[in-house]
Amino acid sequence: MTLITPVELQEYQSQLVNYPDADVKVGLDAIAKYDGNLEAAFSELSAQSGEATFRQVDLAEFANRYRDAVCSKPAEDFLGLLNLVAGFLPPPASLAVPVALYILKMGIHNYCRAGKAQPV
Repeated sequence: MTLITPVELQEYQSQLVNYPDADVKVGLDAIAKYDGNLEAAFSELSAQSGEATFRQVDLAEFANRYRDAVCSKPAEDFLGLLNLVAGFLPPPASLAVPVALYILKMGIHNYCRAGKAQPV
């Protein structure tokens, strides 16, 4: 389970005060509803999306689908990563929020390195 703290959530909410897409605020609201649990929020948001393909994967698997795209132009701050992820994901943009935060919690360098084949 990947969690963000209430302090982190407040910081991310403050960064989105002037964000133009209201769907991302829905994503943060879902995370708040589940006390920072990114997986639970992602499950709810994917169920609400109506897309069967979203409901068939968990957060980690979903984030892994976009690793090549994200790592080709990695951003290390929340807004940069959110914009990058939202650009690759189909709507709704609310799904990009837990994905971006999951990647940030993992660390962008660790996330990108995890996708590279490890020598045996």
